[in-house]
Amino acid sequence: MSDIMNAIVAVAFTLGALVLGTGVAHADPASFNSDEQAYLRELHNDGIPISNEQSTVAVGHDVCNLLASGGTKEMAMNSLPSNLDMAQRHTIVDASARYLCPM
Repeated sequence: MSDIMNAIVAVAFTLGALVLGTGVAHADPASFNSDEQAYLRELHNDGIPISNEQSTVAVGHDVCNLLASGGTKEMAMNSLPSNLDMAQRHTIVDASARYLCPM
């Protein structure tokens, strides 16, 4: 499987946890670095539903992995759950790139 396909699969599995709300509902903010806190804050401020902060941060890192392996922002948006509208998907991908992807 190509790096891009592996990254898409990783995003899909992580998103399953995000959408289903499994795991820890809210982690201690101190367990997130400042970039991860800013990422979560932007999603919250833009009305993105977050049922599990750990999974939400993992999704952001998976988006970065997809982009780093040659995937496009459009591919990343299309890998996000269909219950999110395109504006929400765009916000998640842009916030991931802004706060979580190494420069």
